[in-house]
Amino acid sequence: MWPFSPILTDRYSHHETHLELVSQEPLLCCTILMISSRYHLLPGPASASRSFFIHHRLWQHVSHLIMRIMFGQEKGSIAKTRTVGSIEALILMTEWHPRSIHFPPEADGWDSHMILTSEEDELRFARPKTAASKWLEDVVDPAKRSDRMSWMILGCALTLGYELDIFDEENATIQTTGDPLRLRKARLVRLLYVFINQLASRLGYSSPLPSTINHLKSGNLQSSVDTRWSLFMNAWTDLTKLFKSFSEMVFPSAIITKQLLHSGRYLNMLEHFSPLLQKWKSKHLDQSCEFLSGKWSE
Repeated sequence: MWPFSPILTDRYSHHETHLELVSQEPLLCCTILMISSRYHLLPGPASASRSFFIHHRLWQHVSHLIMRIMFGQEKGSIAKTRTVGSIEALILMTEWHPRSIHFPPEADGWDSHMILTSEEDELRFARPKTAASKWLEDVVDPAKRSDRMSWMILGCALTLGYELDIFDEENATIQTTGDPLRLRKARLVRLLYVFINQLASRLGYSSPLPSTINHLKSGNLQSSVDTRWSLFMNAWTDLTKLFKSFSEMVFPSAIITKQLLHSGRYLNMLEHFSPLLQKWKSKHLDQSCEFLSGKWSE
């Protein structure tokens, strides 16, 4: 699954780095195993049930490690949770969601159903489900839970990034292969910018990234490590800027959006962004396809 995600480098795809991953990056290690156990079945009998059980146990441990990050807890050992790898793990969870978020939380004591005081309350909660309520429960609610989880986890990743100083100007460009940690930090700056702004624009929230971090939006990435990743992130960053600008103009509030739709003025905005999207396509998609086809032919 690694080629389909821009988050991780190939550092931990080599066997000689697995000891470092297991011993020093507990959250990233458990997150990779948790995601893999959801999408890949183990060989042998009862593979589906074993994968389900392993995924659930790993999710319990990952939740514990996230709580340690949230509460600022850290063990006095080489296995740290407040690391660059933990930020990568948090972003991975927003891209490949754990299965457990689509199920009710485990019983934790008090709940409102324990205080049903009248027969009317009992009848209201025992009412048979309609097709609309079934659709809400099976489709809409899981999507909302995924969005809520992604929003909160990205906020945790952002604050941890400030703590680890990944937004330092020295990490703004990727020019060298000599420092793997600096490379990972530079990648995370772009990834957080894209993931946070895209989700904020789609949900109608304000982005928590301050506009004063100018190098988040600065020119193209030049990476001697992975040219294909640089081409992809350049295109994705520019598309995120267009998406963010369009959302701020068309969806600043429900009232303004309603007025734009009723008056027909949204058509003018579509005409304004149409050439910008065409320019983005010619700049990134066409040139990237030409470059990659040339690389593959070689």
